[in-house]
Amino acid sequence: MSTIIPMQEKALPEDCVVYKHSTTCPISATAANEVRAMATTLPIYWINVREQRELSNWVAATYDVAHESPQLILIKGGKPAQTWSHYDINRTNVS
Repeated sequence: MSTIIPMQEKALPEDCVVYKHSTTCPISATAANEVRAMATTLPIYWINVREQRELSNWVAATYDVAHESPQLILIKGGKPAQTWSHYDINRTNVS
C-alpha cells in the first residue's frame, strides 16, 4: 500500500511521487481514486492546487514541469522521470 503525505513544505526526497489535485475538478476526483489505489513503495506527496498554489508553483518551477491538474509526477534521483495528467493517471503508472 502506498504512503500518501500531504505536502506542507518546499522539500521532497530524491525518489517520490507528487500528485497535484484540484478539489473542484471531477477529473481530479477520478485521478485521486487511482492515486489512492497505487501499489508503490515510494511516498506520494499530495498537493491541493487551489489551497496550496505556492507549493504547486514551486514544484512546477523546481522540477521544470509545466503545471497541470490533476498531475502525477514521478521523481527519481531528484529529477522528474515521468509525468501524467488527467485521464492518463492510473494506479498502474508507478510501481
